[in-house]
Amino acid sequence: MTHAKSLALLLLVPLTAIAPVRAAAPQADAKAEEVLNAARTALGGGAALAKVQSATVTGSTRRIMGERELSSDVTLDILLPDKFKRTEEMSFGQGGPSVTRVSAVNGSEVWDDGTNRGGGAIFMRGPNGPGAGAAGPGGPGGPGREPTEEERARFKQFQERRMKGERARYSLIWFLKTDAPVTYAGVAEAPDGKADVLEFKPEGASPMKLFIDQQSHQPLMLTYEGVLPRMIMRRQGERPTPEEIEKMRKEPPQQVTFEVHFSEYKKVDGVLLPHLISQSVNGNVSEEFTIEKYKLNSPLKAADFEKKGS
Repeated sequence: MTHAKSLALLLLVPLTAIAPVRAAAPQADAKAEEVLNAARTALGGGAALAKVQSATVTGSTRRIMGERELSSDVTLDILLPDKFKRTEEMSFGQGGPSVTRVSAVNGSEVWDDGTNRGGGAIFMRGPNGPGAGAAGPGGPGGPGREPTEEERARFKQFQERRMKGERARYSLIWFLKTDAPVTYAGVAEAPDGKADVLEFKPEGASPMKLFIDQQSHQPLMLTYEGVLPRMIMRRQGERPTPEEIEKMRKEPPQQVTFEVHFSEYKKVDGVLLPHLISQSVNGNVSEEFTIEKYKLNSPLKAADFEKKGS
């Protein structure tokens, strides 16, 4: 199946079209393992994937938020089985802030840090209210008031779920590695072909479904549930109006289904890897990650994932 046809398959098939599996759990698990093994072979073989224990991935991200487009340079570090770090450098146009943000999962610990250069501010909304600061997104409380202890706890829980989910998704997208229970969830059908659907339930993160082409056995798309981020940007000296802040605070978080598509596969050290990862909501692209370089088995150490100064 060609790349274009693969995308057509997945874009045309609503999630409700996935046929449920009637088999008992052991049979469903056996089918899931069969599909995973075929996919591992398609990506270069189980032995080649098993040799990968770490990776450093660099590229650029383009986010589409309403009428705005934000670009950033991204470095992702992953050290299997439980360490992941995202370093993102964002510029918001002439006169706007420049932001470096680092988020990491270090075993059971999750942390987030950031710096702001050039003035200005970014106000981003998480699941419990808007927050101010360059490190975004979704800090508790908001400009003009301190967050409550309950808001702090809910925000920390949201951050942990977000980052643990990101670690689990990239481990699966790149190397088909997971420590989560997996079951066979059915078949997605379209005029162009069919895709097997596997469901994963990682600990501390949202469940996700992985779509694998039945002909090529190549992973095509992953879906998961999450909160749709919203953002207000201001130049130096400007702040959101009280009306904007109150609107963000009162409006409930919008829970959506994210669709993450993988394409432009190329071989890297014998492993077939996607070089374009795009995310969409309701059929509209919200983010594109163009990968410039993979460095497999990069010399990462556990200390690289510890928060500086901690």
